Amino acid sequence: MLEHPSSNPARSPQSPRPVLSVGLPVYNGSKWIGDAIESILEQSFTDLELIIADNVSTDGTEAICRSAAARDARVKYHRNSTNIGLYRNFDRVFELASGKYFKWAADSDFCLEGFFEKCVAALEDRPDVVLAYPRAYLLLWGPDGKEVAVEYYEDFNLQDDRPSERFSKYLDRERINNVMHGIIRASALRKTSLIRPIPASDISMIAELSLLGKFVEIPDRLFVRRFDPETSSMMMNASKAAERDVPLGRTLKQRVTLHAYRLVTPLRAPISLSEKLRVWLYLSRGYAMLAPKALRKLARVVIPGR
Repeated sequence: MLEHPSSNPARSPQSPRPVLSVGLPVYNGSKWIGDAIESILEQSFTDLELIIADNVSTDGTEAICRSAAARDARVKYHRNSTNIGLYRNFDRVFELASGKYFKWAADSDFCLEGFFEKCVAALEDRPDVVLAYPRAYLLLWGPDGKEVAVEYYEDFNLQDDRPSERFSKYLDRERINNVMHGIIRASALRKTSLIRPIPASDISMIAELSLLGKFVEIPDRLFVRRFDPETSSMMMNASKAAERDVPLGRTLKQRVTLHAYRLVTPLRAPISLSEKLRVWLYLSRGYAMLAPKALRKLARVVIPGR
């Protein structure tokens, strides 16, 4: 496939680093991972590396990935010595990345033509932007048992100059965090806490990223996300979650840890004191609304018979 010079910035002779790193964490993904890999390698934007971190899969995933690496030098396959859990594996692929920009991929999703080219172009044109993402389709199970592509609508075109405005708008509008699968400026992503091994920490990470720069939406549907109990932690049952080491967020400790993480986020961000205070005020309002419900749950635990 022909490269597009305008969207494939040349690498310098001194540096073999790709412009874009795509990180694909996987565990037993043989059902769909071949299509996911193909959709990445066949993009018009070709100056990329595909980093696959395999969490000790027991199906045919390893063979599919090694075959892809043998065919295309841009594919780098890493097999973990032990299963490090879903969230840590997401961080692992970023740790292995060397590109100026980074994208997370999933073994069950795929990218349509133009995804990488248009998102990278947006980031190249706008130094104030830290994340560019396209509109998406969701693949859902229809009543006849077949997958149906449904247009998904979200509004994360966060162009506000105030970091606190971007932060609050993201958390107010977030539902399934599709935006995380956009293309991110790696230098900004390194300043976040990444994904911690607690439920919803991926959402907190993107909220933290919004304090560092603006988000741009590409008005084309170039991403397809499969959304079913096999692939989505939101729909996953307990046995499937245990198999993949995915915490489901049902314990008080997990929830307290997540909210403590969000409260510390403004301290880490390179924003003014007034903006930090605005973020804390927004968070405190949310916690005030949750407090009565949380206290009732705590009472049931502490006071027998309640």
